Amino acid sequence: MSGLPINSPSHIKMKKTLISIATVTTLIFVYFMVEPVFVFISIGDDLSENTTLEPSIGHQADVPAQADEILKAHFIDLETPSLSVAVGMNDALVWSNTIGYANIKDGISADTATMYRIGSISKSLTSVGLGRLIQNGLLSLNTEAGDFVPYASNNLSQLTVQQLASHTSGIRNYGTCMCLPIWEYYSNDEYSSVEASIGIFNGDDLLFEPGTDFSYSSYNYTLLSGVMEGAANKDFLSFMQDEVFQPLGLDQTLPDRPGVSRNSADFYEVGGGRARLTYLTDNSNKWAGGGFLSTPSDLVRLGNAVLNYTLLDTATTALLYTPIALANGEVNEQNYGLGWRNHVSTNIIQDNREVRMYHHGGSAAGGIAMLILLPEYNVTVAVATNRSGQSSDLFTVAYRLAELFILASE
Repeated sequence: MSGLPINSPSHIKMKKTLISIATVTTLIFVYFMVEPVFVFISIGDDLSENTTLEPSIGHQADVPAQADEILKAHFIDLETPSLSVAVGMNDALVWSNTIGYANIKDGISADTATMYRIGSISKSLTSVGLGRLIQNGLLSLNTEAGDFVPYASNNLSQLTVQQLASHTSGIRNYGTCMCLPIWEYYSNDEYSSVEASIGIFNGDDLLFEPGTDFSYSSYNYTLLSGVMEGAANKDFLSFMQDEVFQPLGLDQTLPDRPGVSRNSADFYEVGGGRARLTYLTDNSNKWAGGGFLSTPSDLVRLGNAVLNYTLLDTATTALLYTPIALANGEVNEQNYGLGWRNHVSTNIIQDNREVRMYHHGGSAAGGIAMLILLPEYNVTVAVATNRSGQSSDLFTVAYRLAELFILASE
């Protein structure tokens, strides 16, 4: 019998070597599976200097100066590298300002032209593009995905524009995958087309019978963008540039492409008083639902255009705002229309008056944002910051700024 004896020193050494190689290989594989976790627990940059920073613009007039103070106070409370806010009123941008760092390590300050990841506010931008197609008779709420997306699987092809835009289709949200890292939310794969992006969930089972329930999922908007580019006979990003961004002068709104030179903030995870650069993600699988960069000033221009019917007529605008009812006749649980949530709040002005608001928040890796439209007062407020978190954390600063400008105008 040939070979080394089982208990020979050479055999034992070879066995230990193989075990070491297997162990190291496993540890490397596990690291890349959960790499975003290791990014979060890295040392990062100290944020203690935040309390000494001042807004990038020092306004002298009374109301804008008060807005600067609100910005500074909430910047400290939010423990973020930077905070950027803009306010629109009566179809004009009336105030904007920024505080903090776009890049902490190099000491680069953010300014009002600094772009942020706006996450799911991308759905509101896409909604305006959808409105253009509806208004021009190229789509209707009852248009089925299969009419313009021939590669859609059987269970996706019968989903309607309304079901996709209102999250009542039953398409799943992000999950785990046989990929590195294991979370689809942190995907760093580049997708060359909407068709490739739809391939992530194409053929997966639906969560429920379409129209019978509500389940929020950005993949709804990935498929919707396929329908839109089919109806427009133009790729989705070009359509949005030509039909929404360029007509409104949104020069600081564009798809988030890794490695492309741009005036964007760096993106951070924050905890324990320190900021760590977030895991590098690629948002090409979700342009329409969560993949755009923008500034609060550009978002205010969009909000102003919606409130003042610049691109869409009153009937089409109302269609986007109206919460969608389920098959049982009840409005969906988030009062969600077509890319907008529609609520009455008593928290915006401190005399507890009821105020109607159309809004959307956004969360992305290293960015949160909020866009609020107040039609009764023709006011738009947009907020963005370059840290991960919950977009609902930005309601308070948006409310206080809206209140300031509304009361000053009364």
